[in-house]
Amino acid sequence: MQEYTFSIFGVLKEALNRSNGVKGTFMGAMLLYLLIQIVIAFVLLLIMPQIQDYLDLILTLLTLPISVGIIILGITRARGEELSVKQIFDYFGQYPYLLLGYFLIVLFTVLGLIAFIIPGIYLSIAYIYALPLIADKNLSVWNAMELSRKTITKQWFRFFGLGIVSFFFILLSAIPFGIGLIWSIPTVYIAYGLLYHQLFDEEEEDII
Repeated sequence: MQEYTFSIFGVLKEALNRSNGVKGTFMGAMLLYLLIQIVIAFVLLLIMPQIQDYLDLILTLLTLPISVGIIILGITRARGEELSVKQIFDYFGQYPYLLLGYFLIVLFTVLGLIAFIIPGIYLSIAYIYALPLIADKNLSVWNAMELSRKTITKQWFRFFGLGIVSFFFILLSAIPFGIGLIWSIPTVYIAYGLLYHQLFDEEEEDII
């Protein structure tokens, strides 16, 4: 990957423009994801109420392919391809690899935080594209992690800044009864999708 740069607000502006016509798909996918988590949580607590303290982790692990599928919706939009809510279920076939990738990312990040804090913060940003690369490009777990890390390291502070800006964008948009989330959630997913598309898809060269 050659040297590159991008504008944080430029990529968010482009993502906002590209959210036109697909907000319903993204929100439908998010609502379906939350509904699935609620149903799973209800069933698990009904059967094994003692797992309540670990429920969030269990839900994250069980629905990991769906959360990755929502990320890939943003990538699909960046590619100019058609979207549908059902696409979020396309990655259960790669569940073992996604699960291994998730555990390794969490392990390395936690070890980095325990060691000197800064390495953990670095890895938490550097690995953001690892799981999408596993699901979308069928890369091995380690190759996906290393490709994500090496690529993002070239502009780590910009990705860190994009994460901060995106966090506050979503937070502020949720204040008026959550109505603003209709715009902010698709915009953030598409923003990361735009960067993924231009960094990892061979046909694209220019960075926003």
